[in-house]
Amino acid sequence: MLIVDDEPWAREVIKALVDWDRLGLAIAGEAEDGSQALHFIKEHKPQIVITDMRMPGLDGVEFLKALNEQFPSIKIIVMSGYDDFVYLKQAIRSRAVEYLLKPVDETELNEALHKCIFELENEKQTVHTASRSPIVFPNAQSMDRYGGLRKRVFGTLFELSKPALLQALDKLEALLEDTFSNGIDSALLAKIGDDFLRMLAEFVSENGTDFEAADLELENSKRYENVSDLMRTVANAYGAVIDKMESIRKSKNRLVILEVQHYIDQHYMDPISLETVAYQFYVTKEHLSRAFKSTIGENLTEYMTRKRMEKAKQLLMQSDVSIKQAAQMTGYSELAYFHRVFKKHFGVTPGEIRSGNR
Repeated sequence: MLIVDDEPWAREVIKALVDWDRLGLAIAGEAEDGSQALHFIKEHKPQIVITDMRMPGLDGVEFLKALNEQFPSIKIIVMSGYDDFVYLKQAIRSRAVEYLLKPVDETELNEALHKCIFELENEKQTVHTASRSPIVFPNAQSMDRYGGLRKRVFGTLFELSKPALLQALDKLEALLEDTFSNGIDSALLAKIGDDFLRMLAEFVSENGTDFEAADLELENSKRYENVSDLMRTVANAYGAVIDKMESIRKSKNRLVILEVQHYIDQHYMDPISLETVAYQFYVTKEHLSRAFKSTIGENLTEYMTRKRMEKAKQLLMQSDVSIKQAAQMTGYSELAYFHRVFKKHFGVTPGEIRSGNR
């Protein structure tokens, strides 16, 4: 993430508010204005940019326009001390994920960042299929609409929501019927079918779900009688995967907490969190938190923090390990956040531990 603001203290506030560990984020850098930010982006290619609007030189409006033209894949969060319609309008045009008013609310900021990460993950999953998509529509508007519905259908696999899947496919069917009102040829129907089924096959492959190709009925170049026949095939295939994922999740709910504890013991120095551990064991974070505390006697986050702090203290006793290195080696990419957690846990700072003052 790149933070763009001409006020150093404002950048520090943002760094203090972000839940770095939980979100798995790291600071790519900081910039004081739009020109400096664009130069940084060209060199370092951050995935998320959070930017102020009132800046000297290249201000927020011009900066957003440049981002939209030169780096369309970057996720943008806009913040401003002025509830200005001009800024909001430019933020919308630039496909900003969120528009935050200063003083920035911690919850709103972290929710906006979580949304950025969710969109990036979805796009990462679909990028290879999208790059070779053979679909051609008669105009850019219908093509964009197809792309949006395509992403929505794919997103239902992460949500495990068949109602959302059917709703998205209904809208896709309506789009195809309206766009090709004089009829759609079978070759284009086959291309669209292959597009969706290949995307599904990649999801299955990347998420390690136990499916045979036959389970998904992934016949290439299948001939569809009409749009409804195509939508029915896609709905059945995606629905089968959602059902299978649901089944896996329910069976994994009977997890052995000692396995979770062992997993944390092996990975606590990585940037893991309650959410990522829950995903690893196919359970909700609420269920995992309750089950872990009832078995171990402390909640999962407390257990993981304690393990990290004990290891950090041990590392700080070694003169050849810097405080920054100790932070990074125990899963903390942001040094200021590491200092806060350490002080809260031990009652002293990392520096005081190292110097032997306590």
